[in-house]
Amino acid sequence: MIINEPKTKEHVFHRPCPRRYHVGSPIDGIERVTHCKLLGVIVQDTFTADRHVNYILSICSQRIFLLKRSRDQGLPVKH
Repeated sequence: MIINEPKTKEHVFHRPCPRRYHVGSPIDGIERVTHCKLLGVIVQDTFTADRHVNYILSICSQRIFLLKRSRDQGLPVKH
């Protein structure tokens, strides 16, 4: 199997405790990331859900804004 290095990312999972966080150097040519989106869920290296919750709240806020604008323009909004 051939690895496409520009598209490959390395994601290292660890406990939130920083004093026990010892990871080797990254692999040459592969970017190390702290979070990634898998199947619509943002996964962080410390297994916290902060980024995912903020992402979902921002999407909800955008949709509510669009519904309010539609209602103000006279379009019927069903409940």
